[in-house]
Amino acid sequence: MQPALLKTDVRFLPQCYQQYLSMRNMLVEYKDWQLTVDKLTTATVYGRVQTGGAESCGCVDCQNFATQRTTVYPAEIKELLESLGVDWKKEVEVSHYARLENGDHYYGGWFHFKGDFVGFNCERTTSSDGFTLELTDITPKFSIGFRRANSLTAFNKADRLVQVEFECKVPWVLDRQLEQK
Repeated sequence: MQPALLKTDVRFLPQCYQQYLSMRNMLVEYKDWQLTVDKLTTATVYGRVQTGGAESCGCVDCQNFATQRTTVYPAEIKELLESLGVDWKKEVEVSHYARLENGDHYYGGWFHFKGDFVGFNCERTTSSDGFTLELTDITPKFSIGFRRANSLTAFNKADRLVQVEFECKVPWVLDRQLEQK
């Protein structure tokens, strides 16, 4: 007969250890996705990242994005990213795609978190051995999606990474002109 203290029932684990375990395997539900995240590892990695991808680049296109970052992400997206352990001020990459007819500028970028997801994978294979993204609209100017990828990751181990893709439309707010490509 086992003594009661040797049972593996979590009720007998110290509360701080229970919190540690819950941070390593959290379930976050968002829209039609179920996201399993190692929030502790994700937050630790983002804590080591100095700046977001837009600041790291420093080009005028990225400066325009960084200048208005606080208004680019809808509140629910900031809350989602924070619940995943992701610092929304430190996107991995930002790319300027185009100036739209209405004057807005079309950007895309991504974040990572350690974990997995169940739900719609936004990566769509094309006939030319490439892929395109099919994102979900959150607002008329912001879309998001999830896929299993590790492009330019700051994580030491690239296994079990989810790439959080986003696209947005924002105005040009800088005095300087868009960079010519």
